[in-house]
Amino acid sequence: MNFTTPCRLKPGALLAILLLAGCKPAVPVASPQEGRQPRIISLAPSITEIVFALGAATQLVGRSSACDYPRDLVKQVPIVGDFGVPSLERLLAAKPDAVLYTDLADLSLEQKLRRIGLNPVLVPCNRLEDIPGALVEVGRQLKREPEAARQAAALRRDIAQCRATPVATPRPRVLVLIWNDPLTAAGKNSFVSDLVTLAGGQNIGDEIDRDYFQVSSEWVVSRDPDIVFCFFMASGNRVRHVIMEQAGWSRIKAVKTGRVYDGFDNSLVLRPGPRVMEGVALIQSRMRESHE
Repeated sequence: MNFTTPCRLKPGALLAILLLAGCKPAVPVASPQEGRQPRIISLAPSITEIVFALGAATQLVGRSSACDYPRDLVKQVPIVGDFGVPSLERLLAAKPDAVLYTDLADLSLEQKLRRIGLNPVLVPCNRLEDIPGALVEVGRQLKREPEAARQAAALRRDIAQCRATPVATPRPRVLVLIWNDPLTAAGKNSFVSDLVTLAGGQNIGDEIDRDYFQVSSEWVVSRDPDIVFCFFMASGNRVRHVIMEQAGWSRIKAVKTGRVYDGFDNSLVLRPGPRVMEGVALIQSRMRESHE
C-alpha cells in the first residue's frame, strides 16, 4: 500500500520552506531552454523602458509598480512589487529566467533571491554614462544582443555629438529643484545634472558632491541662478508660482526675468533610459526660451 501522496506546494509555501532553510540554494538557478526566449522581470522603470525599446515586450513577465512607460503597453505586464521591493511569492509565480534591478531596498534580498532559485542581475543605470552599458546588458539577458549593441552605439554617438556642439557662453546657471518642502536640489552626482550639462547649462548644485541635497532660501539667493527648473508637483497653485513667491527670491535673476519652469515630463528628465536624448532636448528648449 502506498502511504505517500504527491503534493504540489503553492509558491508561498515553497518560499517559506526555502527561506527557513537559509543555507545553500535549495533550488538551482535554471537556464532558458535552447531556442526559448528568456523570461525577464524588471524591478526598475529604466530597465522596463529598455526592454520595450529592444522590442522584447513578450519576454517581460513582471514589473515594479513604478514602471509606467510605454503607458498603454506596460499596463499589460503583471506587477510583482514596488521599485526595489518585490514580492518574493509573485517573483516565484512568474517563473523568470532573470530578475533585473538597479537597486534594492533590502541589500540582503539579492542572496534571498538566489536561495529560492531565482537569478537576480544588477544592471547599473543611474547616470548618463550608464545607459549604453545598461542597453547592452539587458540585451544580453534577453538574447537580443545585435539590436542592443546597435542602440547603444547610436546613443553613444548622439551623446558625443551633443557634447561637441557649441553652447552659449557663459553657460546659464541652473538651479534644479526636485522638491519644495523641504527645498531639495540636484547635486553633482545626479542624473539630471548630467542632462543639464549636456544641454549646455551649468547646474549650480554641482558644488555639492551628492546626488540630492536640502538647500536654504539664503543659499539660493546667494547663488543667484539664471534659471530654475522645478521637477515636482504642488497642490493648488502652479509650481512656478509657488517658487517665485518664496520669501526673498524676488531678488534672484531667474525670478526677476520669469525664467522659472515647471510642467516637465519627469520620466524624461529624472529617469536614465533609452529616451534620454528627448530629456536633453526638453531641457535645451526651456533654456532657449530663456534667451528669447
